[in-house]
Amino acid sequence: MSRNLTLALLIALIFGHIVLAANYAAVTPYRQAGALLGLGKPQKIQDIGAPDERQHVNYVNHLLAGKGFPVFSPTDPNLYETYQSHQPPAFYVLATGWCKLMGVSDLTQKGDGLKLRALNVILGAGTVAGVFFLAFWGFRNPEVALAAAAFASFLPMFTALSGAVSNDPLLILLCTWTLATTALCLREEWSWKRIAVIGVLAGLAMLTKTTALSLAPVLLLAAFLPQEQDLPSEQGTDSILVAVEKLEKRRPKQPAFRMILAAGAIAMVIVAPWWFRNQTLYKDPLAIKAFNSAFKGSAQKSDLVAGIEATDPGSSGEMTYWKDWVGWWTSRSFFGVFGYMDIWMNERGTSFTGVSAKGAAPNTLYRMLLAVTVLCVLGWIIALTKEEWKETKSVQIVNAAFCVIVLLLFLRFNMQYFQAQARYLLPALGPIACGLAIGAWQLLGKFQRFAFPALALVFLGTNIFALSQIPDAFAQRIEAGNRLP
Repeated sequence: MSRNLTLALLIALIFGHIVLAANYAAVTPYRQAGALLGLGKPQKIQDIGAPDERQHVNYVNHLLAGKGFPVFSPTDPNLYETYQSHQPPAFYVLATGWCKLMGVSDLTQKGDGLKLRALNVILGAGTVAGVFFLAFWGFRNPEVALAAAAFASFLPMFTALSGAVSNDPLLILLCTWTLATTALCLREEWSWKRIAVIGVLAGLAMLTKTTALSLAPVLLLAAFLPQEQDLPSEQGTDSILVAVEKLEKRRPKQPAFRMILAAGAIAMVIVAPWWFRNQTLYKDPLAIKAFNSAFKGSAQKSDLVAGIEATDPGSSGEMTYWKDWVGWWTSRSFFGVFGYMDIWMNERGTSFTGVSAKGAAPNTLYRMLLAVTVLCVLGWIIALTKEEWKETKSVQIVNAAFCVIVLLLFLRFNMQYFQAQARYLLPALGPIACGLAIGAWQLLGKFQRFAFPALALVFLGTNIFALSQIPDAFAQRIEAGNRLP
């Protein structure tokens, strides 16, 4: 594939993500009351739009009003409106600057809210580019890189997230580009310039959300992995000797200890002032204890397990919780669950309504997408045994390690609270997309060049289907909310 064609296709993917995310932003209600319909008895809530968007907007409004950074209080009688006030400030500072640039003054108004949503549309597009370069720098295969970017660009849950106000898109962007720069170091060489870039990106990520601390052990691991550099394709004796001589001249082969310290120091310079503030206010640099004290009203794992066992005394509440609640809910929300985990695709035989259609198979679309994903994962595992992918081992290890750490943090959270939302896994979107792209490439054999269009068509089609249904689903919830007392 030529360089110009690769660039043109990447631009098309970025543009496609922008168009889709803008559509999600346009059809998702903004600060609109309504009712939850897909989780049993209708329940009236103050906001049926994007999860936690109202509270993120309130944080930005606080800064726009010139009140400085909000102080989180678990005992705040208005806690529903302020429970995101513990978050690190990077996204909110960026959003405040964006609002001033766009002439936004009152984010309680839908028009100004849509302008703020546009910021994350742009950040989501930047992540698509980051996924491409993570795969391209890591694997040196433009078709695999395009397949990875296509998955990221058209994954409905990520596309919808790019159309909402949240600090997640900035976190995902920064994590993706941190890993992409690390992959470039592993395939070429570590340099002071790249170390500085990694330090800045990691520091900004930690200043966006504490999940970014997952980068620290992964970057430390990367420092001790061997560089995997390409030998010439025509491996005659002379060409191999020339290649070896060139590789031996590269310095440093691995980053010196002082380079690792420098990257860590850069990140700490960026995030330490915020941690010091938290320590002063909450006696906790990450403000986790304060947040947990306010999060006690959320669904607890222990309560759900007890409820399962009370309903079915012969069952294992623990197993059912992890398999049917966390596992199945998370699997479906990875592809797309909209609103407050209320609007599901093909949940009970019909799209989004939560009403069973006679003779219809429930969750059909989710099962199909999950089958495609599982096949790609198997293909990725097979690819790891192939000689052609051996030279990418260090990049693969870093990607896999980051996925595992993010997953463990997610499982740890669900050991206390029921929060089966796959968006918490999306900081690892880049590594996930790379693995699935490699898997699709491997499975297609002599038709490998179709990995990119196949992934693009599957997930683009899912987005188009979702966007055709979401407006009616939200309208039903607004109407139901108006009928409830």
